[in-house]
Amino acid sequence: MILVQVQQSWLSVLTGSTTPDEAVLGDWPGVDAQSLQQYGDVLLGIYRNTVIAVYDLDLAKTQVLPGGKTRFGGTPSTTWGHLLGQPNPGQPWGNDGYAKPVQYLDTRAAGQVAPQAAPAGSRRAAIDGIVLTVDPSGAATVHVPAGRSVTVRTA
Repeated sequence: MILVQVQQSWLSVLTGSTTPDEAVLGDWPGVDAQSLQQYGDVLLGIYRNTVIAVYDLDLAKTQVLPGGKTRFGGTPSTTWGHLLGQPNPGQPWGNDGYAKPVQYLDTRAAGQVAPQAAPAGSRRAAIDGIVLTVDPSGAATVHVPAGRSVTVRTA
């Protein structure tokens, strides 16, 4: 999974001067061939540390442009659509972003199964694929991807 920080380009989407595809699939620096092969299955657009776009990548349509920037080829993802609106599953970017607007995350860390919708009145947080839901009565449910572990401590 590749995450791109669209802090600047997403403003153009919000004003209607560009499309989400152009902003997210856009031209990204520093994406090498090895990273594409290892992480190039899914692309997340991150704005203000929230997932705002999710694409299934097509490496055959991904181009390395003159100057070394990468333009991703992809289509909106239905498999990973549950990540839309969720917190950034990678490392948080600061308010102005970082000099390197691209992160890589093992897709398994984001969870391969879409969590069910939270019941009305419940609160939900998703971090690195682990989903915590707290219902109105205060009961907590934790969904943990395969291969991960959780330690629970009570007060």
